[in-house]
Amino acid sequence: MSFGRILGQAQPKQTLKNALQNNSVAHAYLFYGQESIGKKYTAIELAKALNCSESAEGESCDECFSCKKIEKRTHPDFFFIEPVKSTPTAREATIKIEPIRELQRKLAFHPYEGKVKVAVIDDAELMNPQAANSFLKTLEEPPSATVLILVSSHPFKLLPTLISRCQAIQFQPLTPENIKKILKENMSEEAMEENDLNFRTLRSRGSVKKAMTEDMADIANIRQEIVNLLETVSFDRMDIVFSYAKSWARQSDQWEMIFNEMMELVRDLACFRSGCSESEIRNRDIANKLKPLASKRSLKSWLEIFNTIHTTQLALCGNANAQLFFENMLIDFCEAA
Repeated sequence: MSFGRILGQAQPKQTLKNALQNNSVAHAYLFYGQESIGKKYTAIELAKALNCSESAEGESCDECFSCKKIEKRTHPDFFFIEPVKSTPTAREATIKIEPIRELQRKLAFHPYEGKVKVAVIDDAELMNPQAANSFLKTLEEPPSATVLILVSSHPFKLLPTLISRCQAIQFQPLTPENIKKILKENMSEEAMEENDLNFRTLRSRGSVKKAMTEDMADIANIRQEIVNLLETVSFDRMDIVFSYAKSWARQSDQWEMIFNEMMELVRDLACFRSGCSESEIRNRDIANKLKPLASKRSLKSWLEIFNTIHTTQLALCGNANAQLFFENMLIDFCEAA
């Protein structure tokens, strides 16, 4: 995959091609932007271009042994570190200090087979404090003939001292046209009816992963539940409050989706109430339902509801009584009328 085969990202690709052509590649980069928009693949492409035996005009050939080995992650001068779970039941994957120390040991040697050693740390914000502080020493005194690339979807979680020692390159969300192209190339025709294709594209927010992995039927059902709730919830219908609270409390595996959809919808309702155009609405496919609903409450009320949703989501990250918190949240919806 040469730079030309990476969809979108014209500015990052041109910046890197210019650096390659002018022999001015930085010793360390930070590729940042939302999840699944091409940051990792661009990092791998840069590693190939730096070590390609047939490279020209800042591109890799994709055909030489070096390019093929880097693509397969078997090149002795290409290192790829990503988060792993410490145990199968661990809640989150992390990057611990051991792989960072092993990387530092390997970077101390001259390139074995290629021109430059390249290390990519994917989801770099998931380095634990020990790993991050250890890697900082490598950035402060980078080995010769080495390029280090941090890839992050949440750069604000990185140590400021790490960021300051990298050339930061921002990646943008992919366009709807690019998302559609990727979906058509990677999903079966049976699974991609035109309505589903358009819905996935709209919901992707420019992220390939969101477009390809989210269960659109579940999302559509939950979104409709929330719209129905917002249309009817009031102190006169406390039966609805208790019914939804009881149902959602039992769906702990769906909580992230429920809260995300609630915040997206309420955000759109607040936007409509403040006079935004339909082009600024994220749930544009149901804008005809949301616009009249937005007028039923003041902008202040919608903002209060948004804050209530966020507060409840944070509370449920602990061991809170889920049904009680959902009930309190929906009662607050009623009070915000």
